Amino acid sequence: MNDAAPHDGEFIDLIYAALLGEAPWEDFLDRLSRSLPGGKTTLFHHDVRKARGAWELSSGLGEDVVAEYARHYSRLNPWMPAASVRKIGQGVVAEQMLPREKFVKTEFYNDFFRREIGESAVGVTIVREHGCSFLLSTTTSRADPDANREAADRLTRLAPHLQRAFRHFRRNSRQRAIEDIGASLFDAIDVGLVIVGDARGLKAISATGQRMVEAGCGVGVTPLGRVKSAQADADAMLARMLDRSFAGANTAGFVAGQWKLTLIRLNQDRISAYFDGPTVVVLIERPAAKTRVGIDYFANTHRLTAAEKRALEGLVSGKRISEIADDAMLSRETIRSQVKSVFAKTGVSSQIELIRLAGSMNPN
Repeated sequence: MNDAAPHDGEFIDLIYAALLGEAPWEDFLDRLSRSLPGGKTTLFHHDVRKARGAWELSSGLGEDVVAEYARHYSRLNPWMPAASVRKIGQGVVAEQMLPREKFVKTEFYNDFFRREIGESAVGVTIVREHGCSFLLSTTTSRADPDANREAADRLTRLAPHLQRAFRHFRRNSRQRAIEDIGASLFDAIDVGLVIVGDARGLKAISATGQRMVEAGCGVGVTPLGRVKSAQADADAMLARMLDRSFAGANTAGFVAGQWKLTLIRLNQDRISAYFDGPTVVVLIERPAAKTRVGIDYFANTHRLTAAEKRALEGLVSGKRISEIADDAMLSRETIRSQVKSVFAKTGVSSQIELIRLAGSMNPN
């Protein structure tokens, strides 16, 4: 059921409530959905270079429909070629992207859209960068473009606020990236930290990371602020990890001359995944570098038990929890419990942090 004559102020308030963390983005999307008959709303992206996209945040769309769109139908969306070049911030009805008589003949409409979603839509491009458009769209069961025009005009009026939210989120993300991951910890053990975002953009770099980049560690930053690796395999993996559709392992290691590079694709919530895109942390260290303290000293300093030290040594040597458990003839749950105890005693919050902290130490 749609709500009659909603005021712009109601939508604007919901945008800023979401931006400030006072309400979920779904409240804004739900309100837009209710403004049109059979409305369903999504904040989504489409990469024209790869002819695919995904509905990251949505209202009224089931998870199976969202997955089906990303897996197959985003490639067939007949509105996207025009949407990828239309004026940014200008709300439009679907018929401005493609005449309805052509739309209803497409596979997208007959096999997917009509069955799962509705008859038409209004939309607006919020931001476009590096061939990727970030859009908002509300679909509707109402096919009449004249009746849908006011909803499209509303998106034009809301676009500046959505653009402001987009910029604010990204700016704050860059400012907190180093603090969130804990650059001071890595600086203390002489491990460089480079944080890379969409289109290889440099989001943040630690002091040690900057020094290592300047020393020619196999990772470089172009004058335009793009991160590249001189190690071909590492560079190719970085590109794959920065693809929004990447589904591989979240960590990968490489050797570039005397340097060890570890790539870690961060797990993100849906809001961060949409506004900020993929984030990859590049850790830089010297494989053969002598460390300042040994693992025995580390274990004694943090009052680790023999069992906790054994679990730590296993992680440092690259073993999985199951392998450590098999070697010790213990259950995986027991080893996980020991690792969590090491977390608490050493002040880290994840296995990756622990590995990086202890990995620079000589396990002798």
